[in-house]
Amino acid sequence: MIKDKSCESVVYSQKGNEYQIKSKYVISTNDIETLYTKMLSDHIVSQKFKQKLNDAVLYSSAVTVSIALDCPAENLGIGQELICISKEGINRNDHDSGDPLISDISILAPSVRDKSLAPEGKGLLTLYIPAYIDYKDYWGCTKDEKGNYLRGEKYNQIKTEVADILIQRVEKELSIDLKTHILFYDVSTPITYLRYTGNKNGTMMGARPGKENMQAGIAHHQTPVKNLVLGGHWSDLGGGVPICAKAAINSVTLILKKENKEKFNLLASYIDGKIGLAELNSSKLVKEYNNSWSN
Repeated sequence: MIKDKSCESVVYSQKGNEYQIKSKYVISTNDIETLYTKMLSDHIVSQKFKQKLNDAVLYSSAVTVSIALDCPAENLGIGQELICISKEGINRNDHDSGDPLISDISILAPSVRDKSLAPEGKGLLTLYIPAYIDYKDYWGCTKDEKGNYLRGEKYNQIKTEVADILIQRVEKELSIDLKTHILFYDVSTPITYLRYTGNKNGTMMGARPGKENMQAGIAHHQTPVKNLVLGGHWSDLGGGVPICAKAAINSVTLILKKENKEKFNLLASYIDGKIGLAELNSSKLVKEYNNSWSN
């Protein structure tokens, strides 16, 4: 919600009810193309920049097969390590092409590290490959009048086929009889990631570093709206946890620079390496959070 060219609140609906959250500042961590094209009025951001966002080079999405095992993953010879299956004799770009027959497969067994994730005597296994939303004509989906993907029998068929291919490749490369130990599994596709996160094309980490995105000015924190700041992996190129942490610090310091110069200088000194963590925490400007927040 914009008043006098300044963002003053966020309005959302849940279960048929509308709510408003008022705040002097709003930090947006969602897909910036969604922010600029759907959440703000058309005139606020130029059509030229919206087109740059539309043309931005993004990271891939993913297919994730989450498997429940009837035995600990260790019984299959899988420990805490990340296992990568990579096909030989193919073009470098084909390794993340999204084709389940040739794309690199990452394998993790989260229940090995954390025993509370599975019942005693059972285990979890996660298979992952890079993937794209336009695979097999958008995973066999159709669209409704609002552009939402409609998942049906064809969609379920395609994602099951992809999961079967990945399981077969893992069995072959690791010489294990994986299928007989599967209690059930769940498949997440780029359609799934789009539906749950709202990230364009279900991308995992936003915009890629590179010449095109840098020249287009895709990464930024300040928006055309006063007191609306960008955070999260959409505000900087690179994606992932380090970029999100960096973006969070940047968005906070931008606000502190306007609101409290003394606190801004203290935090900036720590970020720039001029003071250490002990000196930061010992400052009278830093207070321990008392968990007083309530919703």
